Amino acid sequence: MDIEKMRRWIEITNQYKKTDFWTRVLEEKYPDEMVKENMYCPKYDLYQNEYYNFIIVEIPGVNREDLSLHLISNTQLKVSGIIHPILSLEKEMRRERVYGEFERIIDLPEATHVQHLYIQVNNGLLQISYPRMVERIHFT
Repeated sequence: MDIEKMRRWIEITNQYKKTDFWTRVLEEKYPDEMVKENMYCPKYDLYQNEYYNFIIVEIPGVNREDLSLHLISNTQLKVSGIIHPILSLEKEMRRERVYGEFERIIDLPEATHVQHLYIQVNNGLLQISYPRMVERIHFT
């Protein structure tokens, strides 16, 4: 399929659906591109053991009071916050770090409820754990 046919297909689907869904999908930015545009998208890892799910989110420079967690559904967690600059001087010589608001939605490996989340902030890492919803069968 050539580019013109693809563009036409997108136009037709956008008219039919009355939304720019496909355009947004094709223009979606990945975390590395977002950092280049001065937007921060925290990276995270998911782990599991027999009893717990673990989520580790990088949040360097985020104060605890500027951090917000919302369980959107029982399988999605939204992490958002603000990174404030440490120094605000007139002359900026070089800047690689990103400041401002950020947001990341994490798809959880298993469903949970707010009361089961254990949250800890330590050395620029947000550590979240919650029990697995695994039924255990005991043999007698």
